[in-house]
Amino acid sequence: MPAKKTARKLSPALAERAAATAAAARTRLLKQAREDVALIKRRKAEITEAFYDIGEALLRLRKDPIPTLLGHRGFTELCKQGLGIAPTTATELIAIVERLPRRDALRWGKEKAHALLALADATSATDTPQKIDAKVLGKLDPAKATTREILALAQKQRAAKKVARPRGRTTTAEERSLATRLQAALRKAGAASATVVAVATKPGAPAKLRLELPADALAALASALTAVHGRR
Repeated sequence: MPAKKTARKLSPALAERAAATAAAARTRLLKQAREDVALIKRRKAEITEAFYDIGEALLRLRKDPIPTLLGHRGFTELCKQGLGIAPTTATELIAIVERLPRRDALRWGKEKAHALLALADATSATDTPQKIDAKVLGKLDPAKATTREILALAQKQRAAKKVARPRGRTTTAEERSLATRLQAALRKAGAASATVVAVATKPGAPAKLRLELPADALAALASALTAVHGRR
């Protein structure tokens, strides 16, 4: 018959030592875990604020002649090759910085801030992301709504007035032609790095011309405006 195995009991001293070792291990694990939680919360706050800081930096980098000074043909190339950022993402971040104060942007976060901008642009009224027409919102509470819900409402607003709007989110051929002619006139007048872009506004309203040129090129601007106006 095989001998029966009997469990060996630890002596009181060994048992106490093992318990102390286990307790010390748990204490170390707990300390590390709490440090990791604090680290994640701190880094999350940094990430939340980073998108606005990046937008401000992009806004500065977009100004002439910064892209060319950095060895790029324009801001789009700077984004793609110099920064590794999609131009559309850069445009979104810049729009947030240009149209929202830091406090509101950080409170909403990048995605929701962008969605509220899209909704404000989609409505017929002169809305801002902070104040959307109550008739448009219906039962939707922007403070509680998800980004997806806000974007869906913006899409619905755009679709509802798509047929009726001659202008708005899309510039007309005439407006784009005007921007092209003004840019060409500026460069011919000596502002070689000048850029002019037609930017869509709200439905029924004319586009805006976004013009960037060196501060010392005002004489070129005057000459270009005369040339373009004379050709119209």
